[in-house]
Order: sequence, then C-alpha cells, then structure tokens
Amino acid sequence: MTGIRTQVFEIIQDIPEEKLIAAVEVLKGLRALYAEPIVTEEKDNIRRDAFGIFSKYANPDLIGVEKEAWGMAVREKHDTH
Repeated sequence: MTGIRTQVFEIIQDIPEEKLIAAVEVLKGLRALYAEPIVTEEKDNIRRDAFGIFSKYANPDLIGVEKEAWGMAVREKHDTH
C-alpha cells in the first residue's frame, strides 16, 4: 500500500462512525470521476454539482468567514499542540 493510501486510511479511522457517510459519498464521487473517461462537458457538470455538497452541514454563523476558516482551523490546531 502506498504512503498516501495509508494516510487516507489513518484519517478515516479517526472519523466517528456516524460521520463517515459524508466521507463515503466523497469517495464515491472520486471513484466515479476516475472509473472511466468522461467527456469534458460531463466533468464540468459533475464539478458544478459537487460544489456545495456539504452545505446542509454549514453553520450559518460561519459562512461569512469561509475563506479564513482553513487558516483559523490550522492556527487553532497548532495552538493546542
């Protein structure tokens, strides 16, 4: 198994069982993208459909700071370690 696959499995093991459905859906989408060649127009449609896939889980109070969220999470994680 490659290092990247090992890393993926390690990350998945840290996700609580009841939250894995989102990860499964993302992986299904990735598998579908790479399973067979798709014409460019179809890829564009899939890409557009994928945006907002987790919007139902969004915290409305944080939507305004989406662009800074990654940096905030990294800083928070770094500060706790």
